Order: sequence, then C-alpha cells, then structure tokens
Amino acid sequence: MDVEIVLSPFELRPDMPDEGFQKSEFEEAGHSDRVRDHVLGLAEREGFPMVNPPFLPKTHLAHTLVEIARDQGEERHRELHHAVFGAYYGQALDIGSRDVLLALAEDHGMDTDVVIAAWDEDGYAERLHQFRHLAAHLGLDSTPAALICNELLIGSRPYGVVRDAVERCLVTPESVEKELADEDSDVVG
Repeated sequence: MDVEIVLSPFELRPDMPDEGFQKSEFEEAGHSDRVRDHVLGLAEREGFPMVNPPFLPKTHLAHTLVEIARDQGEERHRELHHAVFGAYYGQALDIGSRDVLLALAEDHGMDTDVVIAAWDEDGYAERLHQFRHLAAHLGLDSTPAALICNELLIGSRPYGVVRDAVERCLVTPESVEKELADEDSDVVG
C-alpha cells in the first residue's frame, strides 16, 4: 500500500495586517525558550540549520504562490513549499514580501507575470478559504498538524509518534489477510 502525502495549507492568521507583526508585539507568537532551543538544536544536528526570525509575516501571498506551483505539478509544488519554508526559517526572509516571493518563483522557473496576476486577481482566495474551512472543521488552530488516516496529530511530534501512526494507518483487512497467508505458507513450507 502506497502512502500519499497531501500538503493542505491554511493561514493561521488570515486577518493579519499586510506588514505582519514583530514577535515582540504579538504575545501568542513565541514558544518557550526551551522549546525554541530544542527545535533549533535538532535542526542543526540534522543538517538543516534554522534561524528564529523576529517577525511573523502575513502568509497569504506565500500560500497563493505555493498553490500556483501545485497547479504546475507535484514536483514544483514541493520545491516551492520547501523554498518558502527555507526562506523564512533558514534565512529569516519576509515571506510576506512580494519581492522575496517573486525571487523564489523566478528561481524555480515560474512565470512571475502569472504569479503577479494571481495575486492581483486573488484567484486563489477561494481555495485558501476552503483549506481554512477544512482546518477549522478538524479543530486545527496551530501548526504543524498531520491527519494520518483518522488520527489527528497536532503540534510537533517525535518521529516515532508519526511513524507509529503511519504504521497503524497501513494496517488494513487486506494487509492482515496477506500477512496471515504468508505465515501459513511459511508453516507449510
């Protein structure tokens, strides 16, 4: 059984001002120093150094850009998704900035005129609204979150917790029957 991963974005703060917030001005923005230090240390050990940007950008344009990329194929979608995260968490760039996002789009071979037109027409607003609606329906109000089969994991989770959820998801009546048949053939043989 193949596992399909579908990235379903949603804006945590759709009503945020276009200029975003400085974290010092937004009391819900941060984690404890212990959590921050743990995440930064883990990222460093895994070879993905992170920074802790001092600001929270408005992410509507970034979400729109990644959805434009989704419409151009799964590979481009994943590339842009990773590039946007890397720009913010790896370089502390303002992913609410049109200039930053247009540079990312251009770096990944996207037509910047198409991106600008989508932003100006807000043609992806309905899709983003549907993602927010899905998140609200599931009770999500923070990230990260993962829905694995019928199990909802909210917040950062150790790898083992996610792995175990995927393994539970892969157990189907068919997989159990196959495993039992394989065991029976081993006993007979």
